[in-house]
Formats: sequence, structure tokens, C-alpha cells
Amino acid sequence: MHSGESLYGKRVLVEVSHAMERFALAAAPGSPLVVVAMFQKLSYFERESAVYRDIAARGAVTLVGLVEDFPPELPPGVRYRSIAASDPLSREWSVTVLSPKGGATLVAIDQETVDPSAATIEDGRYFLAHWSFHRADAYTEILRLRSTLQLSEETRDEIDGVLHAVLDEPEPRHQDWWDVPLRFLVGRMDDAVRGRAEATRALELARDDSTERDPRTGLYTEKFLERWTTGLGAGTLPIGLVLLRVFGVSDLRTRYGLRAELAALQGLTRSVQDLLTDVDRLVRVGPEDFLVVLPSRSQDAVLELCEEVRARVAELDQVYPFVAMPAALAATVTRESPLPVGRLVDRVDAGGDRGLVGVPAG
Repeated sequence: MHSGESLYGKRVLVEVSHAMERFALAAAPGSPLVVVAMFQKLSYFERESAVYRDIAARGAVTLVGLVEDFPPELPPGVRYRSIAASDPLSREWSVTVLSPKGGATLVAIDQETVDPSAATIEDGRYFLAHWSFHRADAYTEILRLRSTLQLSEETRDEIDGVLHAVLDEPEPRHQDWWDVPLRFLVGRMDDAVRGRAEATRALELARDDSTERDPRTGLYTEKFLERWTTGLGAGTLPIGLVLLRVFGVSDLRTRYGLRAELAALQGLTRSVQDLLTDVDRLVRVGPEDFLVVLPSRSQDAVLELCEEVRARVAELDQVYPFVAMPAALAATVTRESPLPVGRLVDRVDAGGDRGLVGVPAG
């Protein structure tokens, strides 16, 4: 019996994964053992490579799945399967450990959504997950992966050797009893992580940080964008980007004074932020350039937002300081890391028509 599917943030699942890796290391060296893990990207595996090197060195059949276009350099004894980005397995993060003495499995499916209170986009990623320390659940999961992954005959035979050894030994007793404190601890850990994220978000909103927010306008700065996107894995989360260039906004103070400049910027900010959810961010990336970052948005939703922003900015000449501010926009939905902000700037530079400029999805 597994834990039942629940929505978990990345930090909690990292700790559950670590617990299962330690479970594998606790097995007697040389005993029948198979460990299969799906990591999505090589960069995620690299942080854990020493652990998997140690697991393989103890004689376990050790296999990882990665969504990469090139053969990775892995520790001795660690085998891999390359997963296509179009394969449903590319959205899976899992760790499964199986031996005759016990088993553990975690399976998490990337929901491609983000916790708005997380300190970074990467930390805030949500997964629909279930986990178990029951040998029968781990056995079922190894069978699924064995049939789904395209394995060599040698790897299949070695996995089958562990499966036969498991069948030769009775299911360990009292596993339901073991699960009770584990479920309790994971629940408490999840509550603690969510509480810390919310407190961090509240502090972020309350503090006057001149490096991450412009003290005059309250807009996020490039320093914030750099911190917020730290660790974002390429190829995982779709992120909508809209670069809005408002021509002449940098000259408003010189032409009309500070009060007019602040009023225009406040009107511009309201025009955009009224369209955003609590996970989206508006960042000033230049004197006349504003970047709207939209995690998990579709291409159609991003283009609809562009049209609404353009219409609202066009109406700003009807309010104080009654100055027309023509605008150009460039938009994309990308899975690249780092974000292709420079390419959006180049498209606006080359746009000429001051209209909507489309950028192919990355």
C-alpha cells in the first residue's frame, strides 16, 4: 500500500528521494538489489552522482533515466537510458529500490506548475507523487520500468535475477506499521517547507531591497530575476515571456518632471500587473524594457496577454500625465535555461513596426 497521490513541492521530494537512496545503501553489500531512478535532466543527477556511485559499487544493478541528447559521463557501474522529450517518462521523477529484504519507491509526475511563495522557480515546482516502503509496491514499479525502458538484454537479465530472488523470499512483515511514522514525518516536513516558503515570500514583499526592487516604482529588478531563476533546469518547466518596450518612458522626467514620470510608471505597472497571477512577475530589465515572466503559461495565453497589455498601454494617454507611449512587444514560451531575454530584446530592436513580434518557442 503506497502513500496515496498528493501534491508535493520539490524540497520535500528531494528529502524522500534521499531517504530511499540511504535505504539502498543500507542493504548488505553484494546482496540482490536493483535501483532505478528517473532524473529528468543530467544536471539533477550530477548532484547525486556520488551516492549512485556508492550504490553501484556495492554490487547493485543501478540504472538512471535521463532526458538528454548526448551520452552522459556516469560513475562506474551506473547504467543509463536516454528518454525522449516527447516520452511521458520525461515528466517523471522516481526512485525505486528493490531487494528480497525490502523495497521502497517514489514516483512523482511533474505538474509544470509553481508555488508562488517559493524563493525560486525551481524550488517551487509541484509534482503529483506517491511513495511507499512496501516491497510489493517496489516490485510492481520495477516491473513497469523494465517493460517501459528500452533495456539491453544484459540489464534485463540482471534485473530479472533480483526479481526472482524477491519472489523466493516471503514479503517482509509489519510494513504497514513502518509506514505510519514515515507518513507522519513527510507530512510534517511538507508543512514546514510550505510555512517557510510563505514566510520567505511575506518577508520579500515587506522588505525594501534596493537590489531586487526599484525603491521608487516597486518593480522587480534584474538582480531579482537572476536569483528567482537560479537552478532552473533546461527542458523542464514551460515559461511564458513577454518583453514590453515603452518608447519614451525614460525621457519623461526630463520632459515633464519626476511626478509625471512616477505617475506614468505607476499606470504602466497597473496595466500589466492587473493581468497577472500570484506566480507571475514583472521585471524592469532596461530604461524602457519590462519583462513579464509567466511560469506554466501556454502560447495562446501569452499572446492573449500581449494583446491586452498593448491595448491598455495605448490608453494611458487618457490619464495623467496624458502622454502617448507607443509600445512594442515580443513574446515566447520557452523551456530554455537561462531564459532567452536577449533574443526577445533583439526581436524588439528589429521589429520596427512597434507591434507584436512573435519569437518561436524554445
